[in-house]
Amino acid sequence: MHIHQTTKLEMAARFINSTDSHLFLTGKAGTGKTTFLKQLAAKTHKSYLIVAPTGIAALNAEGVTIHSQFLLPFGSFIPEREPAINFSETARFYTKNTLIRTHTLNSIRKQVLRATELLIIDEVSMLRADILDAIDFRMRSAKGNFARSFGGAQLLMTGDLHQLPPIVKDEEWSLLQRYYRSMHFFEAQAFREERMVYIELDRIFRQRDERFIRILNHLRDNTATAEDIATLNSRYRTEEQIGTEQEAITITTHNYMADSINRKKLKALSAPYSFFEADISGDFPEKLYPLPREIELKAGARVMFVKNDSSEEKSYVNGKLAHVDRIEDDEIVVIMSGTGQEYTLRKEVWENKRYIINEETKEMEEEIMGTFEQYPLKLAWAVTVHKSQGLTFKTGIIDVGQAFASGQVYVALSRLQSLDGLILRTRINTSSIMSDKDVMEFSGMMEQQEPLPDLLNKKQSIYLERILESTFDFSRLTKQLENLQKFKADKMEFEDETMEKAMGILLQRIRDEKNNSFIFRNQLHRLFQQNNLEVLLERVAKGSTYYTAFMKENLKQLLFQLAEVIRLTRTKTYRNALGEIDQQIMIAMGKLERAEYLVDSITSGRNIEITEAEHGMHLEHRRKLWEMAEKAAEENPKFRSAKSGRKRRKGVKQEKGETYRITYALVKEGKSIKDIADKRNLAASTIEKHIVRGIREGALEVFTVMLEEKVLKVAELLLKSSDSIGKIHETQNGKYTHGELRMVQAYLENK
Repeated sequence: MHIHQTTKLEMAARFINSTDSHLFLTGKAGTGKTTFLKQLAAKTHKSYLIVAPTGIAALNAEGVTIHSQFLLPFGSFIPEREPAINFSETARFYTKNTLIRTHTLNSIRKQVLRATELLIIDEVSMLRADILDAIDFRMRSAKGNFARSFGGAQLLMTGDLHQLPPIVKDEEWSLLQRYYRSMHFFEAQAFREERMVYIELDRIFRQRDERFIRILNHLRDNTATAEDIATLNSRYRTEEQIGTEQEAITITTHNYMADSINRKKLKALSAPYSFFEADISGDFPEKLYPLPREIELKAGARVMFVKNDSSEEKSYVNGKLAHVDRIEDDEIVVIMSGTGQEYTLRKEVWENKRYIINEETKEMEEEIMGTFEQYPLKLAWAVTVHKSQGLTFKTGIIDVGQAFASGQVYVALSRLQSLDGLILRTRINTSSIMSDKDVMEFSGMMEQQEPLPDLLNKKQSIYLERILESTFDFSRLTKQLENLQKFKADKMEFEDETMEKAMGILLQRIRDEKNNSFIFRNQLHRLFQQNNLEVLLERVAKGSTYYTAFMKENLKQLLFQLAEVIRLTRTKTYRNALGEIDQQIMIAMGKLERAEYLVDSITSGRNIEITEAEHGMHLEHRRKLWEMAEKAAEENPKFRSAKSGRKRRKGVKQEKGETYRITYALVKEGKSIKDIADKRNLAASTIEKHIVRGIREGALEVFTVMLEEKVLKVAELLLKSSDSIGKIHETQNGKYTHGELRMVQAYLENK
């Protein structure tokens, strides 16, 4: 059955939101894969990570690099547990043993991976099979789920296998070939356990020329005819003819060729050189620079934009060509190719980010570590085939006479919108058109999969059973508590009897529920097998209510213990372990909160809406509990002496509430939150909490710390929305900090 493009995109979204099957979304150049990726990321109810094989690909996808996220050493991964030295003493190899013993993940990195439900990998065609298996091992280890590939997380992979292949050296391949048929990502051992779903988009958005589309498809599928080659070669032009072309960009195979053309053309211009330095702040490593730190330009230079316009005007897109009209007082004015429109350049910002766990909500968030600000353009008389991937040009001079990798000719030609825009510097011969036999075999095999609607139904059924099982299975939480108790028995103990017994009591409480939850899961399984959906939904709703109350009490016990432990010194490892248990409880509560909606939506065939799936009530509940726990710990008399076996934090003993009064006084003196935090040697978030309390109690005025205009805007936002503070912060793209939102919330409560 033929499925239209729109239906395929909708189908892909349904596979992501209503199954947990790995999905490979592929298609010819220009079919909109990257656009779909960005749209989907904003609509899925799942907690996701976006990664890519290279720094530039990661910046374009607004994600992070694979090696930085998973802390992978450079080299080749051997999917064995033996030490790497057993395999080679020359080439750089690493194994599971290396990742466990040498490149261990800290608590925060583990929590990020544990929170990941959907792992999005852009430009997956560049990714090697061994690196994907290293990711698989990291995910299984972090999630504590070795039974399923990637620890049960779902993969969404996008890319075009008919573009440039992954790179492997001969000395690496001599060993890796024992484990893999080829280095393409689809040969990863992880996919031998769980096969991916394959969706190929076939409607071309880049080209409208039907004859050109047909030739490109033939090149991609290794079925190019003599007539196709003759048609392409009819676009061959001599150097004299090429010299008259003013608008065309040259696409060539090697960096040195593109650089040479650009340098010669720039030098030939009579205008003086102008230099523009990038503004770099925070942590932005040189290897991630999207452009040179210093750009050199002249009036008359041919340039290409390397980033979409982030302003509301949307005046240009990545790959748009222009030429520099004039440079005056450090102001660059360009003329857009095609339209002749004059445009004054502004610098664009690239962000180096990482994923972290919000300590308040235990949810995954992005943290900006550094920025790179530069004019978003580069010299563009010539560009390499590799750098042209993902770009679109109206006219281009194609020079692929020295093509050295499969897919290079196809990638170069498919950058153009039509055959009329094609200019060949060297004629194309059949020997330069290389197709990868492994890719052809894989594509042919995947095209034989079941029709997508039938496959979706099967995968949804599997996903539903897993939801019913995992939502009411607390064995991983039990395991973490057992590990904590073992660590405490070996490494530390508390003199205070209540603190000493707290986690043992919590562990026993969850163990006591094990049999009940097992019986309940079996009931759900039987109802599902009998297709008794009405009763199933009723039981899921009741079970969610019961176990949410159960988990709330567990969370309360944990947070009260954590608030007390934080006040002691030499407890960092123990605190981190409590933090991981805190996250497990929050994950469990999140699953319970959305279980009924997900089961109902999937069984009734409705689309899953993120606004319905994510209520965030458990996040708000945790916030209130944590405030109670902190207050109780601060006011607890046992922390006024050194009775506990762990030392209290050094400092002068303070009267009850004294720490708040000190902050209030400094606020009234007009000091900023940062200044107060520095002066008191406390975190800025702690000072914000003090201020929130002061506003709530009437000891402080919100207008002392925030401008009236901002207070009124935030107040209007809070009054209109029923979402949690964390959700509002997210939907406003971080425009207001969590502290600012809570200050205004306290102000409204006080009113």
